[in-house]
Amino acid sequence: MSGRIPPFKERLEAALASESLPIALDRSLGLFRQRRLAAFANDDFRAIQRKLYRLKASAIERLPELVEQFTREAEQVGVVVHRSATIDEAQRIIGDIARRHNVKLAVKSKSMVTEEIGINEYLGRQGVRVVETDLGEWIVQLAHDRPSHLIAPAIHWTREQVAALFSKEVGEEIPPDIAELVKVARRELRQAFITADLGITGANIGIASTGTMVLVTNEGNADLVTTLPPVHVAVIGVEKIVPTLDDATEILKVLARNATGQKFSTYVGMITGPSRSADIELKLEVGVHGPREVHYVLLDNGRLAAREDPDLREALHCIKCGACANVCPPYSVVGGHAFGHIYTGPIGLVLTAIHFGLEEAGPPQSLCAACNTCETVCPVGIPIPRQIIDVRQRYVQKRGLPLKKRALITGLTSETAQAIGKLAQAPFLDDDGLIRSLPLAAGLTSWRSLPGLAKTPLRMRFAALADRFVAGERPPLPGSQATGLPVVYFPGCLTDRLKPATGEAAIALLQALGCKTRLPAGWRCCGLVASNAGDRDWAKRLAKQTIQALEAAGGEYVVGSAPSCVVMIAQDYLHLFRDEPAWLERARRLSARVIDFTHFLDGVAQLPAGALASGADGTVTYHDSCQSCNCLGLKDEARRIIREVAGLALVEMADSTMCCGFGGSFSLDHPRVARRLLKRKLDNAQATGAATLVADNAGCLLHLAGGADAGRYPLRVQHLVELLAERLPR
Repeated sequence: MSGRIPPFKERLEAALASESLPIALDRSLGLFRQRRLAAFANDDFRAIQRKLYRLKASAIERLPELVEQFTREAEQVGVVVHRSATIDEAQRIIGDIARRHNVKLAVKSKSMVTEEIGINEYLGRQGVRVVETDLGEWIVQLAHDRPSHLIAPAIHWTREQVAALFSKEVGEEIPPDIAELVKVARRELRQAFITADLGITGANIGIASTGTMVLVTNEGNADLVTTLPPVHVAVIGVEKIVPTLDDATEILKVLARNATGQKFSTYVGMITGPSRSADIELKLEVGVHGPREVHYVLLDNGRLAAREDPDLREALHCIKCGACANVCPPYSVVGGHAFGHIYTGPIGLVLTAIHFGLEEAGPPQSLCAACNTCETVCPVGIPIPRQIIDVRQRYVQKRGLPLKKRALITGLTSETAQAIGKLAQAPFLDDDGLIRSLPLAAGLTSWRSLPGLAKTPLRMRFAALADRFVAGERPPLPGSQATGLPVVYFPGCLTDRLKPATGEAAIALLQALGCKTRLPAGWRCCGLVASNAGDRDWAKRLAKQTIQALEAAGGEYVVGSAPSCVVMIAQDYLHLFRDEPAWLERARRLSARVIDFTHFLDGVAQLPAGALASGADGTVTYHDSCQSCNCLGLKDEARRIIREVAGLALVEMADSTMCCGFGGSFSLDHPRVARRLLKRKLDNAQATGAATLVADNAGCLLHLAGGADAGRYPLRVQHLVELLAERLPR
């Protein structure tokens, strides 16, 4: 591994400029996702998450006690246990072991914790040659590269690149055939196992009750590393320790399935002390075929401090399966080197803050598009998206909010800024309300037309609704179960200021359902944009205004047509106000009343089949917005409404739940990443042959419509409520 880790911007630029990286990631990540889905096809994954969450939460609660027990039990079976509070201490401990044994060659199995402490570079400076024996790690070592994935270190390398690398290494032409490449690795590494003086590993689990370390691998190299050299050193993050073998077994049942889609890993090794035998007169001798010495280096490096941090503590539950990276949309574009420091993928953005501090964690966390997909596949239910926002907010508190994000929040929340914006946009605004060209902003408008500020926002169009309940102007739709319900419609700031026509459609639909519909007064924004940008104080101010406005508006339900805002109000406020009990209680009460439009239509109004089937026929495809499917649990509801209530044909697109690339300010921070995600989504939609692309989230729709316009896709992009409102009886 190269000792220097380039700055974030340099890593990101290299990823975006790479021609081979998209090929490598496309070949691998889709397979990971498919295999994982198949592995859990017959399981209740949420139940698995809850079970493992409880297991790990209990272990972290008892961690100091478990570390002591693990140390005591390991020492009783002959292990030498070392405690290391820092990376420097861990390096010195291993360096001292190497010097005492005159180590010249060390072999090493794949281990992210040894990457964390930079042991290869340290030992290299001491004159020790370290050979990586995992195939992927050996590839990146030969290339003076770094691992880019927790379990697949060389996922960013294509087979063609590996063939060229191996050909150079062995001095003969090696074809880009994977079987041939594996043969080369086996041949070249075999002698290193036999002649090595030291074996170095990490550990997937530590078992406190027996002092046992558990290693999970597929290649068999770890077995050779831990048995052939005379000394074995295992570096173990203290958070890996669990109480019993039963606890370890529960993790093992899930780890391989979530990581690679295997039913079980090829090799699961449990090591309890150095090799020993009492076969001759029951006299115990150490160092028979395996190592004479086994050392555990228990590493802290921020872990115990994170245990005391209520915002970051749950990151210690991580079992390093890597699944969060496999489903992360930005990761699928830029890979792990841009995404992380040592630990990569979504969880790496949090672990980097724990192990290396905010300065290293701050810049790459902007790559999170807040799609929440990572949390849905985490086997221990870590709230990774929330923790990333917490890290972002700490970084902003320390370094300040970037100017463009401050301008964005001001533009969405300040009446004065909006008035100025309307004047400034006039020369660039086309008749259809889109901005297709902006001076000095080709990077934003060449691939996505931007929406202009509406001349009259929704709240001004319906100002009369702010102070009185309004019954529907037409008789309720037959069969509506929402007739007479008092509801407050919450459009969200994007609908209010950029796409008020969507809000008009939503209100028309609510009135057609027979709802007594009201708009809240006195709010500017729910605070989502400020919170995601990292400005917690600004987010709180806006959230308090929203709570007050929605409390004053009354109504049995608060119905939102922007799931992102619904999630912010119903879920994120509970974390935002965690330190303010009075506001937290108000947020809880409000949360019980807030519902997204799709759930309201499907679960409350319950329109009968064919209720909106009188309009024109047509074929549509559906994009699942991230917050809808990942946070609100929406899956079949919108499809049922489209097919059964509206009587339309729906054709599924590939990867319908994959993020479109909007992510709020994400698409402004990383337009080239957002552009690639948007193109993937629009290509998938177009491939269905559908005339209309439907979604339920304002941000996604502005992004998709802008991309379809700029890319000349033959797609009409509509909000679900617009699609349905068009089909209301006239």
